[in-house]
Amino acid sequence: MNKFQLYLQNHPKVPKRVILGYIIFAGCFVFPFENELFPFDFTKAYLVIASYGIIGLGLAAIYGTHKEKFVYVASLFLTILGMICRYILEYGEVSNTMNFTLLNIISYLAAIPVFTVVAYYFSIKYLMIKN
Repeated sequence: MNKFQLYLQNHPKVPKRVILGYIIFAGCFVFPFENELFPFDFTKAYLVIASYGIIGLGLAAIYGTHKEKFVYVASLFLTILGMICRYILEYGEVSNTMNFTLLNIISYLAAIPVFTVVAYYFSIKYLMIKN
């Protein structure tokens, strides 16, 4: 066993805090899917899928099976927190008027928790249980 694994065994809250903090980070910097200047393209789609796929995998590894409700609520709440951070970060800038439209907010908050739960479920069913 290496030092990193030993550290994680002795400090089990660290991975939880990292993955939950990453949801806030992604909610801040991946939002919105598109705006007037930057349309939704392959690069943005890849960023969304990779970021929230990693989050779903991490939640599956940390919390285990049958935690779909927790994953949904946690990803929804922490994504909202990340979006609030984004709003505060860009407060007073024109980009806030382009990013924080009703369509952008609703589509992001509807899609991201659902995709996170799908990634979590996929990770549990196809990656962890078979191994």
